[in-house]
Amino acid sequence: MKIKFVKPSDPILTKIAQEISADQISSKETKEIINTMLKVAYGEQKDKGKPVMVGLAAPQIGILKRIILVDIAANGKGKVGNLRVYINPEITWVSKRKGEWYEGCFSTGRVCGIVSRPISIKVKALRFTPQGCNQEFRKFSGYVARVFQHEIDHLNGKRFPDLI
Repeated sequence: MKIKFVKPSDPILTKIAQEISADQISSKETKEIINTMLKVAYGEQKDKGKPVMVGLAAPQIGILKRIILVDIAANGKGKVGNLRVYINPEITWVSKRKGEWYEGCFSTGRVCGIVSRPISIKVKALRFTPQGCNQEFRKFSGYVARVFQHEIDHLNGKRFPDLI
């Protein structure tokens, strides 16, 4: 089964994704969703150690669940290499200071633009690893904070072109 990004006009992109309940976190279904997302993120490339994208939200591939992938090593200039899985992520704090950066998305076709976002955030989420899940509270700044905000927006049915 080949997974594809939903079309920019797909209504799933404007819906709020469903939270993963405690009893669903280690379920076969959740693990399959995560594996599918990781396959999409790494793509069909020779170097399987580097993802082809810095972030992905489950709704982008037609799955209305609160799961995102974020590469916390990404710097917006080509550096990648630490893609992590987060379940039920929430932004619990944002800095007053904002910054502008160019954003694009596989789910918007060719639409790109400058978006203003807080430069630092705090995230509460379950971090999924092959060994299990752990609650994580962490501050992120710069480009990674932007990626988190972009992907969490997908979970909340928000699209970045509305922020341009």
